[in-house]
Amino acid sequence: MENKLTTEEARLELLQLLREAGREQSGLLPYLSDLEAKCKRLEDENRKFREAAARRASSAASMNSRLKDALRE
Repeated sequence: MENKLTTEEARLELLQLLREAGREQSGLLPYLSDLEAKCKRLEDENRKFREAAARRASSAASMNSRLKDALRE
């Protein structure tokens, strides 16, 4: 099984590669930070939308049962 790098390990590895290549002033590290922030924001939004969808589904199911009860009467 392949070991996954943590964010910090990947950042250090990239920094080492940039040093070896003589390109320490590359814009890659700030770009990666921006991508990580966007990924975190999207994960949070996705979780929020999933929770909202689950709440809507459960409320729709209860409304359907109330409607069925009313129709039976």
